[in-house]
Amino acid sequence: MELTQVPLIRPIFLIGIQFPKSEVLDGKLSQESMDMVRERYTDCGTYELEADGRAQNAMQLYVHSQAVPDKSVADCVEALIGTYLLSGGITAAVKVVEWMKIIPPEDDFGEYLHRRVPTAISEGKATAQNIDFLLSYSTADVEAIIKYKFRDPSFLLEALSHPSYIRNRLTRSYERLEFLGDAILDFLITSHIFEVCGDLKPGEMTDLRSALVNNVTFASYVVKLGLHKFLCSELNPTLDAAIIMFVEHQEQRDHEIVEDVLYLIDEEECHIAEYVEVPKVLSDIYEALVGAIFLDSGGDLQAVWKVVYAIMHKEIHSFSNRIPQQPVKILYEKIHACPVFGKAEVINPDIPRIRVGVTVTKNDRLHTVFGIGRNKSQAKRAAAKMALKVLSL
Repeated sequence: MELTQVPLIRPIFLIGIQFPKSEVLDGKLSQESMDMVRERYTDCGTYELEADGRAQNAMQLYVHSQAVPDKSVADCVEALIGTYLLSGGITAAVKVVEWMKIIPPEDDFGEYLHRRVPTAISEGKATAQNIDFLLSYSTADVEAIIKYKFRDPSFLLEALSHPSYIRNRLTRSYERLEFLGDAILDFLITSHIFEVCGDLKPGEMTDLRSALVNNVTFASYVVKLGLHKFLCSELNPTLDAAIIMFVEHQEQRDHEIVEDVLYLIDEEECHIAEYVEVPKVLSDIYEALVGAIFLDSGGDLQAVWKVVYAIMHKEIHSFSNRIPQQPVKILYEKIHACPVFGKAEVINPDIPRIRVGVTVTKNDRLHTVFGIGRNKSQAKRAAAKMALKVLSL
């Protein structure tokens, strides 16, 4: 019997019908079994379908078919791609992705992995001296910091050019390289965690990756290395002030990176914590530099990882041993703290500032502290950090 002739039925209608084991295993019903289903279905009344012929709810199934959640299918596809990546490398993974038609096979994506990208220098439109002039310093200064020598300094200029830097007409701004570098960092860190941290559970692996691959961590590395000084941009007092504030905050902490959300707490007895605004441009620089190294090296992931690991190795090892968690999550896990967050209040309409209070219990006494941020989420995290500080005193 054709599948289109089989009615939609509820699983409950099949209760009590004994199917041969062979049919149960392969899901194909014989004519005899189909007649039993029809007889049972007829006894139960009319077909219970919607007007358009669809099942009334997710529990209704097709005979010959099995309902599987979308996420399970997606997980299987990702696992299959990961299997090919482990067994045959990136080329094999690309081939299976093309076979699944996720990317068009006719695009021959594999060739893009190592194809040289044309630049102002390679096309004869500029010289290395032109690049240094636009950078306002020597390319060697940055190369000494990241310990990588660019074959084509045009990539370095692009990685450090803010969209406002109109003097640079030789390259784009860093935005495209930042997009590329973000994906590369995610892949490299994920690969390292998968290969080295085999004892971690899947959820812990995700938390570890989130702690290492995020804007705040990347911005902290840029400030620690002093790369923010090489940003090419037009005068922007607001951006400059935000960068200076974050730099001062990191200098006070001796550039320590202990978690993926940072706050400014000036005094031990202070009961208000302010969320430290981390300019996204700083993390953009880090990601763009990674993208620049990838293109400059001809797609050499080992060369990229050598630079990345030299910068991040301390946090990679320390975070692997003790995975950082969000302060709100930690606060809720405090058994006797019983945190209760208050409503968000606008304390400065002119400059977006939100305040959120949280009350916690310590030694049978209630303590209320506050957090301030640009939005409710930031303020809540700042308040949680302050509450944890109170609980630890």
